[in-house]
Amino acid sequence: MLIGRDREREQLDALLTEVRLGRSRALVLRGGAGMGKTLLLDYAVQQARSFQVLHYTAVESEAELPFAGLQTLLRPLLVHLPAIPEPQARALRGALALEASAKTNRLAVYAGALSLLGVAAERVPLLVVVDDAHWLDRPSAEALIFAARRLTAESLGLLLAVREGEGTDLGVALPELELEPLEVVASTELLHERFGSTIAAEVARNLAEATGGNPLALLEVAPLLSEGERVGREPLPDHLPASESVERTVRRALRGLPPEAGRALLAAAASDSPIGGDLAALEPAEEAGLVRIHAGSVAFRHPLVRSAVYHAASADERRAAHLTLADALTRVEDSDRRAWHLAAAAEGPDESVAAALEAAASRFAERGGEASASRALERAAELTENDDACARRLHAAGRSAEHGGDLERAVALAERALTRGRDPSVRAAARLLAWQANEWLGLAYDDAEVEREAELLVPLDPIRAATLLFASSSAAWRRLDLERALRLARKSVEIIPVSAEGAWKPWMADFAAGNRWHLAYILLLLGRPSEADELVRGVLPGADLTLNYHVYAERYDEGRSNIERLLHSRRAEGNVIAEMSLTRSLAFVDLWQGRFPAARAGATRSLAMAESMAFPNAIASSLAILAWLAAVEGRESDAREDAARADDLAQRGLGNTLLRARLQATLGLLELGLARPLAAIEKLEPVAELAERHGVREPSVLPYAPDLIEAYARAGERQAALRELAKLAELAGALDRRWALAAVARLHGLLGRDDDLDEHFGAALELHEQGAGSAFERARTELLYGERLRRAKRRVVAREHLRSAIELFDGLGAAPWSEQARRELRASGESIPRRDPTAPEKLTPQELQIALQVAEGRTNRDVAAALFLSPKTVEFHLTRVYRKLNIHSRAELVRLFSSERAAATLGAG
Repeated sequence: MLIGRDREREQLDALLTEVRLGRSRALVLRGGAGMGKTLLLDYAVQQARSFQVLHYTAVESEAELPFAGLQTLLRPLLVHLPAIPEPQARALRGALALEASAKTNRLAVYAGALSLLGVAAERVPLLVVVDDAHWLDRPSAEALIFAARRLTAESLGLLLAVREGEGTDLGVALPELELEPLEVVASTELLHERFGSTIAAEVARNLAEATGGNPLALLEVAPLLSEGERVGREPLPDHLPASESVERTVRRALRGLPPEAGRALLAAAASDSPIGGDLAALEPAEEAGLVRIHAGSVAFRHPLVRSAVYHAASADERRAAHLTLADALTRVEDSDRRAWHLAAAAEGPDESVAAALEAAASRFAERGGEASASRALERAAELTENDDACARRLHAAGRSAEHGGDLERAVALAERALTRGRDPSVRAAARLLAWQANEWLGLAYDDAEVEREAELLVPLDPIRAATLLFASSSAAWRRLDLERALRLARKSVEIIPVSAEGAWKPWMADFAAGNRWHLAYILLLLGRPSEADELVRGVLPGADLTLNYHVYAERYDEGRSNIERLLHSRRAEGNVIAEMSLTRSLAFVDLWQGRFPAARAGATRSLAMAESMAFPNAIASSLAILAWLAAVEGRESDAREDAARADDLAQRGLGNTLLRARLQATLGLLELGLARPLAAIEKLEPVAELAERHGVREPSVLPYAPDLIEAYARAGERQAALRELAKLAELAGALDRRWALAAVARLHGLLGRDDDLDEHFGAALELHEQGAGSAFERARTELLYGERLRRAKRRVVAREHLRSAIELFDGLGAAPWSEQARRELRASGESIPRRDPTAPEKLTPQELQIALQVAEGRTNRDVAAALFLSPKTVEFHLTRVYRKLNIHSRAELVRLFSSERAAATLGAG
């Protein structure tokens, strides 16, 4: 009977009811030791009649074995593997060590777990219960959180019990139920229910207050009282926390066990498996109430009992237990567990054990368990006596942490490697890791120190020196210290030219190419595109920064092709960070081509990935895209909120001056669209001053100028507008940027004489016909042309261009700009009814991603695999899409998104 937990039982009952109705729900039970989490989980399991229940209790000794928890949980569901997408099934089989596989994509593993749970839940309601989830190995924990956040319409419940302040915090983004202490009345009732009249009523009340309402403490402390204390003749002892009372109980029980039973019990506490061991020797421990033996397996009465048994032993006794367990693990498939037990048994440095852990780490990484690999390498480093070998392993541990998305840990391990290592190459690798991880985190790092270390390293390890110079150059260009960035980038390219010969490792060749693209990007910023193009002629790009190069150079198709190629290969490699940034790069191409719905869907997905890995710079970059789209669409509060959040992240550490300037320009565009030119000028003038001060001559990188010129014109500041227009015209002509040339022609028409309107606007429209600029840019040209024609008393012709502007703006969802065109059209004597929202505007970002994929002819399973969802969740969202768009089939969806209006919306054609 659960006493004093009515509120908690009601929440668990509600969760089970929701799951029975086909709605997925997750809940984290959080509380201190002894608060009753396990009993509540047992209650939920008892109430889950007609459910399939997957029940697992995590143990601390398994926390370093990747996917150990997931393997146990999913074992009953493996018969359903053929029903999930094969790439996911293959990744899951590899992660769970069911078959040998190449390096596993951990997102594919997580998606496989999600799909497998979803398939099982289609057959019968499914309840997944994990007790002591704070001891889950991190890959298993991440997989369960991944599934919980994406399951929507499956009959699946997930319950996790977490002890406050220990192990892995699993409460991220999941609903929580905090267990409060029992009230005095409930505590007293619990004591009387368990011990009856042997405890005086007043003593029961005092004991309830003394233990702070902790149920386990009450039940463990009461038997420890003397007869005088129980009946109230003697005062109670000082308050004993639950863990201390359990430890006292266990120590007393251990003293009464035979030595062989004590050793067997300690081995069971140290083991990462409930099966095996000397069961006969454990019978006295079962009689003492410490364990339960059933069907060849051992279960401790309470997780705290296991911990108390382990910590009651001396260090020598614990090492002996781990050595015994290691000696028993002789099969090849037990190599990883054996390595960890040997590590726990080691008294000091031991190279053979360190090597075994390093080998295990390699296997962990192959299976997608980068977090576990990092832990194994860190422990291997601790067992390594040689300073440089230790530093090498610490650096490797940091790299694994970085690949797993734990950047703060990566920084800490890199700093430890720098403290321990003396070898210049090892130090350079650690320095680079620290810089990269700090860069992702948005934290300051002394790039001047990086440059100094690189200079010292050039004669000893030129490749490492070049990587450090690249790092320092990258920090400089983000601050718009372009001359310094250029100098360092040139030096890096000189050290490791792309055509260098020798037995290079693949990463060296990739770096040499990326290094050259980085230098080309800086040259592009400085307005030297011919020199930049010549530098990278015939060199394949390899990073999202260099892919933006193609966007700025108006080579959109080439950029898109390269991104899609890299995205495919990086996904196959399991490189989650690259996938995140490449998804954002694709959204950036979509934005520039006027495919706003696709841009919003891609940026939203990239943002979700960046947030799940806590990468501030990546979060800021995705938010910048979303802020720009919100500004164009007139969603003022969204634009300001996204821009403010991105700006806060961008100014951390050494700061990303360029991104902050783009955000400022976005707010200027927002003001201009809302017909507030003075406010637009206030936002845009500092951007213009910054670009001039830092020598940024590529108009595509900071495309503020057309907006500032239009704002000046609308505010009546004609001379300022002409001054800025002359600068833009010079740059656009010198660099041959067609979108900018079209904007220049449009703005000459805005500022010019009535007699020259057709010449200027005609030139702009001709450039648009040739592919210059997006549909949004063309719509702005049509708007200003119609506006000037109306003011020139040419109303009939004006209406033609204003109608065209309205159609384009409406298709793009650019509401404030469409309203400007409508006002002009009404002033010309004609009006157009307000349009209905376009199909993409009616959908959430998640629904839009799914709709776009389905419109391309993909099946639900294909969409689920691409977006890391379950097919059932895709079906759920697709049903909502049909309802919102008033359609009834996939064929209708395809026709809708390929219609003329949808084509304009996507910027196609």
